[in-house]
Amino acid sequence: MGPASGTDALHGRGKRLQQPHPGLGAIPFQGELLMKIVHGLLITLALSGAVLAAEKTTHMSGQENKVPGHPGYLNVADNDKAMDGAVSHAQKSLGFFIAAFKAKKPGDSTFEIKKGFVDGDKVEHLWIDRLTFDGKNFRGRINNRPLDVKNVQMNETVIVAPRDVSDWMFVKGGKLMGGYTTRVLYKRLSAGDKAQFDKEAKFTIQ
Repeated sequence: MGPASGTDALHGRGKRLQQPHPGLGAIPFQGELLMKIVHGLLITLALSGAVLAAEKTTHMSGQENKVPGHPGYLNVADNDKAMDGAVSHAQKSLGFFIAAFKAKKPGDSTFEIKKGFVDGDKVEHLWIDRLTFDGKNFRGRINNRPLDVKNVQMNETVIVAPRDVSDWMFVKGGKLMGGYTTRVLYKRLSAGDKAQFDKEAKFTIQ
């Protein structure tokens, strides 16, 4: 998805179709014609799998043994500029992640990527671990228990194109590398939720 929008387990409001300009009403049968066009467009979007009003959610990290829910699972608005920036940063720096993944230096571990999965009008960003990379696509296992989307499940094997990566992370000497959407969400947690997340996470955020 170039750059992917964060489903990072946060709910967002869908965009509304704009109303036709008032001047169009003066043309005979324009309203009926417009309705036919819109109806045809909606059918085309449905067949193509496009999402009009997606609810976006995201998970802060891949924690397979963690009970799903707050604080690791959060809602974000469609127009969240900080999250959009985080996804853009992850896309631009994906080459660094791939290089680190191939090198796998001592002390580097927990290589994961995040992707948004679509189910009807819902989008949920899930972490994927046990990665391989063939030079074109990633292959790995979903490492979160989905709460909104029902067409994928935890531990399912998926293939992800680099353009669809919404975030990446690995742990270097116990510290989080990458995880740009995670950093944005972490800053928004309460002190109590941060303490809980720190206890469950396998890394420190600096």
